[in-house]
Amino acid sequence: MGMGAVIGEQGQYLELEKKVKRENLRRVWFRFKKSKLSVIGLSLICLLILFVALAEYIAPYPEHAGLYINFRDAYKPPSIEHLFGTDMYGRDVLSRVIFGFRYAFLLIGIVLSLVVPSGVVLGLIAGYYKGTVIEAIIIRLSDIFISIPYLVLALAIA
Repeated sequence: MGMGAVIGEQGQYLELEKKVKRENLRRVWFRFKKSKLSVIGLSLICLLILFVALAEYIAPYPEHAGLYINFRDAYKPPSIEHLFGTDMYGRDVLSRVIFGFRYAFLLIGIVLSLVVPSGVVLGLIAGYYKGTVIEAIIIRLSDIFISIPYLVLALAIA
């Protein structure tokens, strides 16, 4: 058997592997599409990401406009000019909310990049040491974190 036969068999195997992966992805997508809530959730997430990416073009006033104080426009109610009204310094609230989304998404990314890997590591350790004191400690720590009402904690810190 020559080298060409081996390469041919590997090529066929790789092609078959690609087909299996594509078929698995199709099945996952089909099951995902059947759940209306999943589709709505994914659509909202994509819409928010698009909203954050296009904030400069969507916001009625530029980001640096919040640096200027205009007391003549302070506390104006919602109108055509200011859809969400203005704050006590005369800044457009809608623009500030839109640009605030950017920082919120940045913070979400930072928190997730720290929490997910640490949760995976702790879960692996707890699973490896199942039935021992180490697992019990990790489980109790996670119970403590789950039991904290985060909204109340945020209000207490603020």
